[in-house]
Amino acid sequence: MSDAQSKPTNTHATDFDLIVIGGGINGVGVARDAAMRGMRVCLFEQADLCNSTSRWSSRLIHGGLRYLEQAEFSLVYESLHERERLLRNAPHLVRPLELLIPIYVGGRRGRFVVGCGMWLYDLLSVGKSLPRHRMLRAAEALDSLPFLNPSGLVGAAVYYDAQATFAERLVVENALAARDAGATIHTYSRVDQVLTHDGVVRGVRFTDLRNDRQRDVSAKAVVNATGPWVDFLLEKLPQRVRKFMGGTKGTHIVVEAFPGHPKTACYVEAQSDGRPFFVIPWNDMLLIGTTDIRHDGNPATAVAEADEIRYLLDETNRVFPSAELAEDDIHFHYTGVRPLPLDKKGSTGAITRRHVLRHHRRAAKGLHSAIGGKLTTYRNFAEEITDRVARRIGFRGEKCGT
Repeated sequence: MSDAQSKPTNTHATDFDLIVIGGGINGVGVARDAAMRGMRVCLFEQADLCNSTSRWSSRLIHGGLRYLEQAEFSLVYESLHERERLLRNAPHLVRPLELLIPIYVGGRRGRFVVGCGMWLYDLLSVGKSLPRHRMLRAAEALDSLPFLNPSGLVGAAVYYDAQATFAERLVVENALAARDAGATIHTYSRVDQVLTHDGVVRGVRFTDLRNDRQRDVSAKAVVNATGPWVDFLLEKLPQRVRKFMGGTKGTHIVVEAFPGHPKTACYVEAQSDGRPFFVIPWNDMLLIGTTDIRHDGNPATAVAEADEIRYLLDETNRVFPSAELAEDDIHFHYTGVRPLPLDKKGSTGAITRRHVLRHHRRAAKGLHSAIGGKLTTYRNFAEEITDRVARRIGFRGEKCGT
């Protein structure tokens, strides 16, 4: 989306109620919600919309079956109900997806554990439009997926989530809705500094990267929705702010659909480390991933390492031996950094996927940072953020309409 389509000519002289920094799903979600309530909103994105984390996801709209292992029942409940909203509100972008979980002898999650997880998943998604799960015997699983590895197979579970085939469109359509509600959208505009006076946010200074012009814009509140770059923006504040982000890197590979490939998505436990990963039909190809590795540096430097690619190939070949996937079969691969809350203890899989909203009252009152969040739950995260901002600036407008 170009500025010529969306920005007024007098932007440099205009005061806004809210400035949003970041053009991923959380940023455009906030811009849409706030603009629909009647706030004067301006969003800045240093590249194009959906340029980073939202683009490099697994493209799933899901309840987070794995989160049950961390007893995050409220997060699963929230995610499942947001999944239902998206299926209802954006059926042209979000579609039901059948998934099969093969269960093998010696796996960390046996038939009983998987069955309990399925039962809880259905219970927490009460009122859903998707079918309930069903448990399969080994022979039934092989009838569904004849090329599944039969060695040690004891059964399978079939359940349903959803897929956003083109996550980019979900982001862009939210941005268009925000613009239609009156928001100003600046792409290729880098925020260089959050402006403060006496510890209170006054706006931002940004550079239009197409002409290298720098300008100031004032606002009553600023939302830092830069994903894994949250801390990088906070480092520019006059007062030091502690680190909030503990991102992990996730790599996916996209391969040609091999003979006997699954027509349904598969959620598989990796033999080497017990971590679940997906094999998902996507645009007549297969999307396979993801890995989960701590990444402390600049998110822009995250790349797919050779051992990550080998891991995904080997684990897929173990479940589908006839695939015989090799590196030459990879059409492309991609890597993104999850904007997770800082947590240096334990495994990366144990880090909560629950979103957090921080108000930097001491360093920059009126600056709020969005930490975490998922493609699935962007709408209610945006509602929470906009509610907080509205209270902070004393805005009396429409209630959430998303």
